[in-house]
Amino acid sequence: MRVLVTGATGFIGGHVIAAVLRAGHDVTAAARMPLSVTRRYTGVKAVAADFTRDHAVSDWLPRLDHIDAVINCVGIIRETRGQSFDSLHRDAPIALFRACEQAGIKKVIQISALGADDAAVSHYHLSKKAADDALASMQLHWVILQPSIVYGPGAKSSALFRALAALPMIPLVADGQQPVQPVHVDDLVAVILKALGSDTLDGRKITVAGPAPLSMKSLLSRWRSWLGLGPALFLPVPYTVALFGARMLGFLGTTPVNSDTVRMLARGNTGDVAPLRKALGREPLSFENGLSQTPAQQADLWHAQLYFLVPLLRISLALLWIATGLISAFAFPASGSYALLAPLGIDGWMAPLALYGAATLDIALGAAMLLRWQVARVGAVQIAVIVAYSLLVAVGLPDYWLHPFGPITKNIPLVVATLIVMATEAKS
Repeated sequence: MRVLVTGATGFIGGHVIAAVLRAGHDVTAAARMPLSVTRRYTGVKAVAADFTRDHAVSDWLPRLDHIDAVINCVGIIRETRGQSFDSLHRDAPIALFRACEQAGIKKVIQISALGADDAAVSHYHLSKKAADDALASMQLHWVILQPSIVYGPGAKSSALFRALAALPMIPLVADGQQPVQPVHVDDLVAVILKALGSDTLDGRKITVAGPAPLSMKSLLSRWRSWLGLGPALFLPVPYTVALFGARMLGFLGTTPVNSDTVRMLARGNTGDVAPLRKALGREPLSFENGLSQTPAQQADLWHAQLYFLVPLLRISLALLWIATGLISAFAFPASGSYALLAPLGIDGWMAPLALYGAATLDIALGAAMLLRWQVARVGAVQIAVIVAYSLLVAVGLPDYWLHPFGPITKNIPLVVATLIVMATEAKS
């Protein structure tokens, strides 16, 4: 069978591609950057597709030539400037499904989300539900899978939970008794293969979840044990406070947490697994057994401990640039700044131009990094500015290299810190 997989560079999409290949099918991967797919997988054909703008049937029809089945794995945890829930979860998938209907595709499998139902209130769930409803109304052999929190190697949501579990004191929304029913990615992939290989699941929406609910507090405790850390200390946070904190984190773009995720957590994330159990012919993996399949490595602990520190590093660097610009322009005496510029050959009308121009550049670079705008490029400009500044000082003010406060030698760790932020912000 020739299968088109969307969301090929994502967590679920990657596992699906590997499993479909092992099952002996031909895979065409739709991705915004096809080269990133062909580098990862041998024998996979890749086509360019952009869910942020491919919202017309005509965008998808050429990609469906010689395709027998489509598996839509596209999904985001939170919105960004360039990626909205409506574009990625609703508009592009509906266009794809309509193209499948016109092209006579035999099978369409939609990876939705548990909670995308009539009781949905979050933008995330409503956008998923819109695509689900549209697909269910079409003359296709469709299967809609609605997974709970999916964990396993490479899961972004798991990274957040591991990071929370690794904190010295773990925050909980209220008492942390919100029920969740995480499912291992292997079980999700198994039911996808079952849906792909037979018609027994056609025309059905299936909850894909673990065998039994557990509380968020228990979930975090088990992640902490998996990381090899000691007993957890918990900090209950009132719902309203957690909602405010999540709103601030969402604004800063530091984690997948925002006000929507807190509301979804308060609702809970559980469902009836009897249909999944029947489809698999066995019990889904328990959370304990799922974790035991991939024992934690040192890299897992490092990633968990650095998860919140890297965004803090980005924010602190951004604030440093902003503060430097503001102090240079408004707080530090201009006469003192001009005295520092004179040995560099910058005087007369050039002095205020250099002073306020550099201050403006510092503020702009800091603001761009704070808002996560083109972080890699902004970081490269920052490093170039630091290097240029250091070279100018080395020529005009060489004594500053020996200054006890290290105004120049501090630039070395500053460059390294910027490189770290650039590396962690890089997109595949």
